[in-house]
Amino acid sequence: MDILKNILADVFDLHKDRAPLDEIKERIYSGGTLKGTNMCILILAIFIASIGLNMNSTAVIIGAMLISPLMGVIMSIGYGMATYDGEYVRESIFKLVFQVTLSVMTSAIYFTLSPIDTASSELLARTEPTIWDVLIAVFGGLAGIIGSTRIEKSNVIPGVAIATALMPPLCTAGYGIATHSLKFFLGALYLFFINSFFICLTTFIVLKFINIPAKAYVTDEAFRRQRWQLTLLGILIILPSMYMAYNSIRSNLEQVQVQTYIEKNFAHGNPQVVTYNIEPDNQQLNLTLIGRTITPEEQTKLENNLHGYSYFKDWQLHIVQNDISEAVRPEDVTNIINSQWKSTGGITMTEAQEEIKKYKDLSMRYSTAYQRFENDQKLLENIRKKAPILFPSFEGIEGAAVASRDKDGKVSYRNFIAVITLKSTISAEEQSRLQNWLNAESDLPVTFITK
Repeated sequence: MDILKNILADVFDLHKDRAPLDEIKERIYSGGTLKGTNMCILILAIFIASIGLNMNSTAVIIGAMLISPLMGVIMSIGYGMATYDGEYVRESIFKLVFQVTLSVMTSAIYFTLSPIDTASSELLARTEPTIWDVLIAVFGGLAGIIGSTRIEKSNVIPGVAIATALMPPLCTAGYGIATHSLKFFLGALYLFFINSFFICLTTFIVLKFINIPAKAYVTDEAFRRQRWQLTLLGILIILPSMYMAYNSIRSNLEQVQVQTYIEKNFAHGNPQVVTYNIEPDNQQLNLTLIGRTITPEEQTKLENNLHGYSYFKDWQLHIVQNDISEAVRPEDVTNIINSQWKSTGGITMTEAQEEIKKYKDLSMRYSTAYQRFENDQKLLENIRKKAPILFPSFEGIEGAAVASRDKDGKVSYRNFIAVITLKSTISAEEQSRLQNWLNAESDLPVTFITK
């Protein structure tokens, strides 16, 4: 056991290639400077990140992460705590507050002036931090301070800058101010605070581990008090992220289990599930079906099958049906084609080709309509995921693109009709924002009815 302990201590020894303590101090102090080059780069990083978020460009956002100097000030706070230099800690905190305020306000001005006010997926991704973001901040912070205290510089710091993502959350908070969205503002600032706190904490831990000298004598009691304060603060910061992670897991579990349930119970496509809606508060799954009408016995069996899934164990199944059983079914079309083919007897090859072409054209026509239906369902599902974040009053949406035929007989889709369910009445300004967002998401003019 002692041999294994010695091997591990030798493998993970942080003292061997450690830079001189004076050099570490100089690096930390240089990174925490609030003037000259660092400030110029900060301003540029703000605009680059804001444009990247606005245009939904991951590559541009990564560029902003790489050049942002925010991590230097955060490490300065950790260094001041490790050396018990209260004055330097206060000075570094002031610098960080100034940089955060500047970043948020500058990005808010940019998003206010930008003609593109639709929330991109990159913006949405930074509004609900979870426990995994905490873990990324911890591991990233550890890697960052270990890399900063080595004799030879490596590519660790750029990697940590990308992983922990300090600048994009601040610009997302600026977007929240520009669009008057409290959810964007608070969610993004919380993500930034998670990253900042745990980078600072891991900096403190590693510097204490490599025996960075204290500026002044500190009693054991003061050290224990500092440790308990950091532990308590860390727990308070982690708790909301754990709740958000729970909600994220629950939402994913809902989607996976309901899709599996639909695939297994409606595999034959008659009836067919057009759309579904999950109501966690009422513990009810709503299915909208088209095709033949299911019998009461079948509905009972479907509800029992639903209870076989862990998440829907005590849920109710509500089915809305559109009976088109009197319409022509696919098998009816097949029978008509077969009987027509047999009745024609000895038709020529040219006539046969014409018949085939006629049925092919018919198939292509309905294939286009079906493809449009599938696209509409994907669009509605995407809206259902994004809209509650952007518009807290949003509850649900149903709709479809409307087909029209021009003078040449060509079918096109030029409008989208949507019925939107709201939890509460929204203002005219909010309704206008919702209208513009739906237009951008569907790439069609949207006519919507609220209820």
